[in-house]
Amino acid sequence: MSTRRHLPILRDAAPATVPASPSDEAASEPPPWHWIPLGTTVSLVGFGLLAQGAAALSVRLLGRVYPMGATAAQVAHIRAAHPAAARSVELTAALIPLFTLLLSVAVGSYVVGRRGNGTNARHGMLSGGLTVLIFWAVTGRLWSLLALVPVAMAVGYYGARWGVARRA
Repeated sequence: MSTRRHLPILRDAAPATVPASPSDEAASEPPPWHWIPLGTTVSLVGFGLLAQGAAALSVRLLGRVYPMGATAAQVAHIRAAHPAAARSVELTAALIPLFTLLLSVAVGSYVVGRRGNGTNARHGMLSGGLTVLIFWAVTGRLWSLLALVPVAMAVGYYGARWGVARRA
């Protein structure tokens, strides 16, 4: 009968090493760019939590001008009778979710700047841009939403700058 053979990978496995000093821990930390998708995740989760309230607020604002379940004829009549009021309420109701998205981008990039070792404002800026690009891809790809990418990158830049300043 032949002798039993073992895999050399399993037989010669090196034991896991524990860092002996804080400098060894710093070498094992992930690079700063890993915080870009993490900040995007924080932003999207935050937007998901805030979106329900933003939608309810938008519906409440629209309910002040338009009756619930209004037909197209009723909406046209209200727009003809009160054009300025109808347009301002529609604009406000449309901007509330976008401001909610920008608020979540600011929070996500703040987390990038505050918690990420070695991160700077550029990482928050990229996180904000990636957040809006994912939002654009998921919500039906309205081309007008792409105009929000530079705004979100600026918000992300300043959010991460604030986080870096709070970290120091």
